[in-house]
Amino acid sequence: MFKGIIVILLTLIIILFPIPLKITLKYRNKVLEIYIYNKKIKAKSPSKDKVNSKIKSIEKGIAKIDFFKSLTYNDIKLIIYKIKNLKFKPTMILNTYLEYGLDDAAFVAILYGLIHTSYSFLYLLLQNFVEVKKIDLKVTPHFEENDFNLEISSIIYTSLGKIIYMSFVMITCLISIKHKNSNLKKYKGGNVHG
Repeated sequence: MFKGIIVILLTLIIILFPIPLKITLKYRNKVLEIYIYNKKIKAKSPSKDKVNSKIKSIEKGIAKIDFFKSLTYNDIKLIIYKIKNLKFKPTMILNTYLEYGLDDAAFVAILYGLIHTSYSFLYLLLQNFVEVKKIDLKVTPHFEENDFNLEISSIIYTSLGKIIYMSFVMITCLISIKHKNSNLKKYKGGNVHG
């Protein structure tokens, strides 16, 4: 009995406890580096044999991709609508540090304002797909140097339960699209909650 309670509690903790996923992108000196949990992801150049085998496997998977090619504008709108209306979304913290400089000081000043405006737009866009807990932008303009350095660090908190829920909603949505039973007006009318 006691072991059963411990197994149930551990299962609930695994399903409901949020798991942080840390992803960092660094662009310095014209080199892009990707880190997951502070571990650098190395890109290897594939050999010709691997490229040929990948091409053959891609050709076999073209039939599966045909479904996604057959999506109409209304189908894509329905998928976005279902994602926006998910009850349980991942939580995100986003930190960005940008250093840039150009030879023209006036253009650097104009870009400074545009960057802050576009970042506000990015925040509103992300709010549709994840719950943004914190978003931070630090911009350092250089008026006499010609450089560009960018570091984006994000932590996404999600749980196994949220992943299962989102997968279930998206699979049911794709199945209804495949069988042409989907209608965006039906979903907007409040008959289907997801």
